[in-house]
Amino acid sequence: MSRKIANKALMHPFSILRQIGFPPRLMQRLERYRSQQDKQGRVVAVLCWADGTWCALSVPCEAPRAIIVDEGQQIDAYEDARACLDGDLLPFVSLRWEVNA
Repeated sequence: MSRKIANKALMHPFSILRQIGFPPRLMQRLERYRSQQDKQGRVVAVLCWADGTWCALSVPCEAPRAIIVDEGQQIDAYEDARACLDGDLLPFVSLRWEVNA
């Protein structure tokens, strides 16, 4: 893993996945995941890296609805996403809520 890549993720709204052109069956699965997370009060965004690695990132989102993903979390998400993609799995990654963040 290149640390230069792993800690420079770009965050996009979930809607970017619709623009990519995934097959309908895959999009249904992604939409179902987003709906499940929404019911739990979580927001799903998309993190992507320069090497093409991406993940659907589930984040607890309470007022004021600001999401900050620090470098350490980006690296962890990258490693998890890369492992999922290498194993032919959808890269669903969750951040946990931290009181002292």
